[in-house]
Amino acid sequence: MEDERNLSQLIDGAGPITGLIVLLLAGAMILLWLSMNRQLKKVDTNLPAGAEDDRLAADARYTQEAEEKGAEEQGADEERGA
Repeated sequence: MEDERNLSQLIDGAGPITGLIVLLLAGAMILLWLSMNRQLKKVDTNLPAGAEDDRLAADARYTQEAEEKGAEEQGADEERGA
C-alpha cells in the first residue's frame, strides 16, 4: 500500500516537469521551422542547370523522340495493313 502511494506521488509530481519539456520541444520545433523558412527564401531559383537537370532534359528528349518514332512506325504499319 505504501508503494502505491509513493508511485502515485511520483506520477503526480512528474506532470509539471513533463509539461515544461513538452513546451520546450514545441518551442524548439517552431524556431527550427522559422529558421528553415528563412533559409528557403534565400535560395536562388535561377541557378544554372546541374548534371541531374541535364540528365532529366536528355531523358525527356529521348522519350519524345521515341514517342514520335513509335507514332511514325504505327502509321506505316497501318498503311501496309490497309
